Amino acid sequence: MEKQSPWNKRKRRSKYALPLGGVFLVLAVIGLISVAGFCIRLTNQIMDNTREKSKFEEYLLPVVMFDPVEFDSPEHADPLFLLQSSLWGTLLSNTDKYTYDENAMLVVPASDLDVYAAKLYGSDIKLQHQTIEDFDFTYPYDPETKTYGVPVMGQTSQYTPQVTKIEKKGDLYTLTVGYIPPGTLWEAAVGGSTYEPEPDKYMIYQMKKVKDGYNILSIKSLDTWEAEQQSGVENSQNVTTQDAAALPQFSVG
Repeated sequence: MEKQSPWNKRKRRSKYALPLGGVFLVLAVIGLISVAGFCIRLTNQIMDNTREKSKFEEYLLPVVMFDPVEFDSPEHADPLFLLQSSLWGTLLSNTDKYTYDENAMLVVPASDLDVYAAKLYGSDIKLQHQTIEDFDFTYPYDPETKTYGVPVMGQTSQYTPQVTKIEKKGDLYTLTVGYIPPGTLWEAAVGGSTYEPEPDKYMIYQMKKVKDGYNILSIKSLDTWEAEQQSGVENSQNVTTQDAAALPQFSVG
């Protein structure tokens, strides 16, 4: 049997090494592209989530600024709060369209508040129009012209929203919203740096996606929300146990 020379062996190895090396190179490139694509998708998701949080924060500002008492339905919310949040939602989105009267007050039609209330809380909510009074300012309501007067120096916000978590199930959204106290939002720290302030508290907002935006379904404290979730789990477990006990029992005799 003819013995192969070392040259022939090296030649044979070279014959297969080139295409095999090419395969590994292609796989390496594919892997690099996959990793890069994953990183890009992850970055886009983070950016999209940040944009979504910012969108909700802007949407919820006229609500959070009044620190509403929790409610399980807008129908059970404080009528004055519904009125105040609808007024300031209207102002924050339409300030340029209103004119001043002889008392240097913005004149805002009550019908605009009705429209914004439907945007925030759904079309079933009917505002109880009245003069709004707080500790510093009065917003007079004129029943004849059906308009509100808004002073130049208006409401100062109690809180601003910071959306920290968004959970979505179909068209239902559950938002964890931090309440940032006034005067602390991105304040300058020692050395000219900035810091992100800690919320005073967290509230859970349940919202529903509708054609033109979102409707607020409920506002609950974090403690209330967690207690309800725990109660729901326990009830589900009890129902499962009862169903199992109701099944017919068979014995082998």
